[in-house]
Amino acid sequence: SEMAMLAMKSASGVSPSFGSPGGTVTSTKIKRLHENIRVGTWNVTTLSQAGKLHNAILEMTRMKIDVLGICEMRWPGSGSMNTHDHQVYFSGTDNNKHEKGVGIILTKKMAACVTNFIPISDRVMLLQLKGRPVDINIVQVYAPTADKKDEEIYELYHSIDEVLKKLKKEDVTLVMGDFNAKLGAGKTSDHVGPFGLGERNPRGDELEIFAETHQLVVLNTWFRQPPRKLYTWKSPKDKPGEIVRNQIDYIMINKRYRNSCTAIKTYPGADIQSNHVPLVGSFKIKMKRMSPKVQQTYDLRKLKDEIVRQSVKSAFIEKIKNKLSTSNNIDVTLSHFEKAVQDIKNEFLKPDKRKRKSWMTNEILELMEERRQVKDIPAVYKNVQNEIRRKIREAKEKEKQEQCLEVEYHQSRFDEFNVHRKVKEITGKFRKKNWGKLIDEDGNLIVTKDEQKEVWKNYLETLFYDTRITQEPVTANKEGPGILKEEIELAIKQTKEGKAAGPDKIPSEFFKLLDEEQLKWLTLIFNSIYESGRIPTPWLRSEFITLPKKPGAKSCGDYRTISLMSHLLKLFLKIIHRRIYRLCEEEIAPNQFGFRNAVGTREALFSVQVLFQKCRDVSCDVYACLIDYQKAFDRVKHEKMIEILKQTGIDNRDLKIISNLYWNQTAVLRLENEHTEEVAILRGVRQGCNLSPILFNLYSEHIFREALQDIDEGISVNGLKLNNLRYADDTIVFADTIEGLQTLMNRIHDTSQMYGLDINTLKTKFMIVSKKPISGVNLYINQNRIERVSKYTYLGTIVNESWDNSQEIKCRIGRARIFFNSMHAAFKSHDLTLETKMRLLRCYVFSVLLCSVESWTLTNETTSRLDAFELWLYRRILRIPWTQKVTNIEVLQIMKKSRELVNIVKCRKLQ
Repeated sequence: SEMAMLAMKSASGVSPSFGSPGGTVTSTKIKRLHENIRVGTWNVTTLSQAGKLHNAILEMTRMKIDVLGICEMRWPGSGSMNTHDHQVYFSGTDNNKHEKGVGIILTKKMAACVTNFIPISDRVMLLQLKGRPVDINIVQVYAPTADKKDEEIYELYHSIDEVLKKLKKEDVTLVMGDFNAKLGAGKTSDHVGPFGLGERNPRGDELEIFAETHQLVVLNTWFRQPPRKLYTWKSPKDKPGEIVRNQIDYIMINKRYRNSCTAIKTYPGADIQSNHVPLVGSFKIKMKRMSPKVQQTYDLRKLKDEIVRQSVKSAFIEKIKNKLSTSNNIDVTLSHFEKAVQDIKNEFLKPDKRKRKSWMTNEILELMEERRQVKDIPAVYKNVQNEIRRKIREAKEKEKQEQCLEVEYHQSRFDEFNVHRKVKEITGKFRKKNWGKLIDEDGNLIVTKDEQKEVWKNYLETLFYDTRITQEPVTANKEGPGILKEEIELAIKQTKEGKAAGPDKIPSEFFKLLDEEQLKWLTLIFNSIYESGRIPTPWLRSEFITLPKKPGAKSCGDYRTISLMSHLLKLFLKIIHRRIYRLCEEEIAPNQFGFRNAVGTREALFSVQVLFQKCRDVSCDVYACLIDYQKAFDRVKHEKMIEILKQTGIDNRDLKIISNLYWNQTAVLRLENEHTEEVAILRGVRQGCNLSPILFNLYSEHIFREALQDIDEGISVNGLKLNNLRYADDTIVFADTIEGLQTLMNRIHDTSQMYGLDINTLKTKFMIVSKKPISGVNLYINQNRIERVSKYTYLGTIVNESWDNSQEIKCRIGRARIFFNSMHAAFKSHDLTLETKMRLLRCYVFSVLLCSVESWTLTNETTSRLDAFELWLYRRILRIPWTQKVTNIEVLQIMKKSRELVNIVKCRKLQ
């Protein structure tokens, strides 16, 4: 076989170039690239400065580099972006700091060969490319400097070891970057050649051990070059006559493929204002360009144009006119509808190709080339660099002026979507494509897509597994009335636009294009489903996507799974929801504030605030437990839920639909436009479903009703005992004694477990609200002692033992100030009118500040803080320094307005 031949030649000392003829290709979607590939690595000091990325691409083009690894990229987060016909992959810090960081820049042709990207840390990343006959792995590394502790070096090499262990032995593996290690001159093994530079240091010994362990060859020590073409780093402290040059950047490759490298050397003439020089090697490679599996996007906002809307409506009605019937199988009929929608989207709603205009100019690029040519003349070099900086500032300012003019244009047309899009561009808040690494339950790194899909499949199976009983036939007495066309029309009218489509790719906007005839057809289809109880197969399949809960998410549990489901099913369930809502709502107690009309987080926080403050004022101690359930929505037992619905007395057909929906549902998880295998959902309420909020409220209501029946603990309010307040699953349980609270928690814990819900004793907290200090009091749940805290964040608001708002208000002002500073490019621009700036201020900054303001207690100190912060904002917008000594009255006169922040707070408190 081919791999056997490769192994035999490698063993005989003749190592063939990877990409030798003889491989087979089975996919017709792959194109081969037959050429020599130039791969380099370069420590650029930073790419976060304006113009540095353009500079790197300029040098790549000049040196004809296809793949360039970057060290000290200093971009926070991890992800990829496309710019100037190059693809950039980067892996940086999780704390949003512009430190360390690695990346790889590829030409458009090479980017088409990328199959996988794994950001390991802010010092290591893996990029995998498709080659022939074997694939290529590139590990980019930035090692700690010599002044760092040895522990950091061990951690670095350990992380690289974890990556290399996961790679196939027959694949080509390149490990390259700035290792901050000196191997020195002279051959010391089969892994380090005779043409190194300088003297070895201890970090060089560690690097050689690493190379031997993984059978890697340090390529730039095996090619004879003059010293000028060997050094990769020049000391920044150089003085005339005391120039220090070292070789600390390396490119390593599997020993069996060492002869695939035909040349390697440094290019000291390259310039990017770094004390490192690029190291570039030429390789004999045959690559395979993959046809990307890109999910087609559509611009549904075009439907807001009346001319386009009418054209789409006419074409859509014509396409489905003779294809929709009720006599055929419903699945087949719905597939015709789905295909018609897809055809119309392809014909009318493809997004306009809008290439983002770059601020970079040819003049600046020419100056960068001029700067490179005078690199050895410091005085001239400095002058050219100053000119480049000036030109960059001018170009960036011009770009910002153009963007601000676009904001004003869209503002004049009341186009909020494009206003917000442009503001994000001005402030740099546009989202790059985010990536993250994945580890399994044992902490092992997962590399291949197939392994990732398997890990996610196992996670979902575990998350939704339950020993569910066999579905029981519905035996309720009442039959629900048939679905009316008017009910469908009302449901369509209430449907929100701009929501992600489900697996059938039918957007909700298309329902509003249906005419009278199609609405009659839809009414017949819905009635057929409603009467039979048989739900179409496509409706039973949901599609999960993942969003990280926090920066640096690694395990499956660190991600939030968001479910996308068919909008046709949502439309159908809207009608069911309206029919069962009244009966279910009557069962729910008034101390539940979640998912209910006319109440929400504001009312929940206000109720808790008033209750606890009143208790404190009359010297009534409050012992409160803030419960955190483990994945409460995913732990609901289906058989218990159906039993509760039966007791509620909903109609037979409604109950049958819900039962069939829950007993036959499946889901897949989407990863980069690929899907895991289907997983049966055996417990939990359906994510993204219209019915889930009311069903969960009903479920939790029965838990607390059963747990707290015939119990006389809590706080007396108008002669009634109140012992809990809830917002969905976020629950506060309280009593006037610790014994009473312990009794309540024992009952709630036991009953919750019967219903499948588990209290997370690590995240559940205990608090005492009292005027006098109370110590030596403990609360236990399931024999675990609950941590007592002096403050806690409940529904996004800080509550504390003294029940004082001052700490929350300080925190809110701090958050609003941070958000304002992050958008300073827009607020301090001379090209936006004050009116537009005030609209942006109310939208982006005041909304952060005034969250849950209804529960605040206003004092003179609080009012002064809010007034001072408001004037601080206006002074920053007007760019008035404190040295000008402009009074607050003068500031308001310039703004042509009066103070408004405190008045907004007062008005909201009165609502």
